[in-house]
Amino acid sequence: MKVDLHTHTVASGHAWGTLFENVKEAKSKGIKLLAITDHGPSALGASTDVYFKSLKRIPKTIDGVRILSGVEANIINNKGKLDLEDEVLKKLDVVIVGFHKRCGYTDQGIKKNTKVLIKAMQNPYVKMLSHPYQSKIKIDIEKITQEAIKRNILLEINASYFFTKKIADKEIMDKLKLMIKILKENKKKMIINSDAHNPYEIGNFDDVISRFDELGINEDNLLNNDKEAVFKFFNIS
Repeated sequence: MKVDLHTHTVASGHAWGTLFENVKEAKSKGIKLLAITDHGPSALGASTDVYFKSLKRIPKTIDGVRILSGVEANIINNKGKLDLEDEVLKKLDVVIVGFHKRCGYTDQGIKKNTKVLIKAMQNPYVKMLSHPYQSKIKIDIEKITQEAIKRNILLEINASYFFTKKIADKEIMDKLKLMIKILKENKKKMIINSDAHNPYEIGNFDDVISRFDELGINEDNLLNNDKEAVFKFFNIS
């Protein structure tokens, strides 16, 4: 597994690694392609838009690890508005969107939440959803998966749900399996991301890999070992 596209640094306000500590750990794990996707400005303690505008100054490669600039943007209102403007988003390599509490949006039930997430997915710079099967703000995973397929938006298997044992929640696992089933039926690939909040979580995929049979997936269903396919998907040169 050579790719990890969802990781956080101290700039997220509730993570513990610096960029360079994360890179060091990525190299030790054999990760060749690492995206830095800190939480958008509406998250408690997160950095301002100036931080994300400045990501272009990070070298493309650090100690042999290719670095992608990104954000895990938050939905902040009923219209699906994100907490970074398009002028910032278009300069980032990887734009992930996900629901998070205390970021401006109030949980309004599955039907409304699903509509709002679909509105957010209409932003042309959104290319990935983070943990769409998560249970804090509920959505219709079938509708969201179909919308992602329609819009060519990548869906992740979030490894942190496995190594933090949140995956023991049957509702979360059932939604994840349904997401995987729909993606496979439509011959769409997915990706495993660590959602690392400290350096030692970078590339921590073992707990997911050990359950490949249960999830009904193998490496052919994933983008994690194909850097060139990732570059093509995100239109990165």
